[in-house]
Amino acid sequence: MLHQQSDAAEFLQRARHFLEELEVENNLLLGVSAWLAAHPEQIEHPPFFATVEENGKVQAAAMMTPPAPLVLSRTKKGDLAQIADHLWAKNILPPVVNGPSQTSQAFAELWAQRTGHAVQPHRSLRIYQITRVAPPSSVEGRIRLAREADANTLITWIHNLRVDIGESTMPDQVEVPKTLRRLLSDQRLHVWEDKDLCSMSAWGGPTSHGVRISMVYTAPELRNRGYASACVASLSKTMLDSGWAFCCLFTDLSNPISNRIYQRIGYRPVCDFTEYKLT
Repeated sequence: MLHQQSDAAEFLQRARHFLEELEVENNLLLGVSAWLAAHPEQIEHPPFFATVEENGKVQAAAMMTPPAPLVLSRTKKGDLAQIADHLWAKNILPPVVNGPSQTSQAFAELWAQRTGHAVQPHRSLRIYQITRVAPPSSVEGRIRLAREADANTLITWIHNLRVDIGESTMPDQVEVPKTLRRLLSDQRLHVWEDKDLCSMSAWGGPTSHGVRISMVYTAPELRNRGYASACVASLSKTMLDSGWAFCCLFTDLSNPISNRIYQRIGYRPVCDFTEYKLT
């Protein structure tokens, strides 16, 4: 039976134990819902949270925080059909679904049957995990917290990153500065500096035992010098040294360079996700 939760806190209360059985794989569901439970004032569009349960035990979990994709846990096709039926009946129409590759593919096929629309793969992603860092050598510079004085450069970088990963094609005069203000306020964004700013990365989405590394970007003219590797390695080590058991991150499988450099500093693959466009 499907249960739709009224907010992130209720969702976590019902789903946390189930999701933490595969904590790294479910880092998005855990991290985003935990952040929203702690910061409900940041919610701009009504989110969707649901679990599918059998005999009081959670079998599947789903979350959508518009405009972000629908995110699914690993589960069987019958549970996915319940989620698809519920969304369709409520006229909740996710533009994209994301989850473990077989799960998101199965949901996309079910959704196509209900809507009559063609669905197509959008991005193939891989989750990596690290518990011990192998720092790269011979990279000039140092890591430090990003600060207000860096804002002009970082706004450009955040916008360019969103374009690179297909989340935006037009300049966003509101969302990008707001994202940067939040990152600076929370002291989550770090930069690699070698006289000038070279690269950035951030941490977020804490689960019970780990954090997610994201927002990794290097200015195009400064790439292939090891700055991103050094920045991610240093930030990951800082997080591990502060008591987290692991860090994780997503990579785009169409970018062999990023997948290679993360493995060099100690990240190991956990599972693959696939995003499907549903409309």
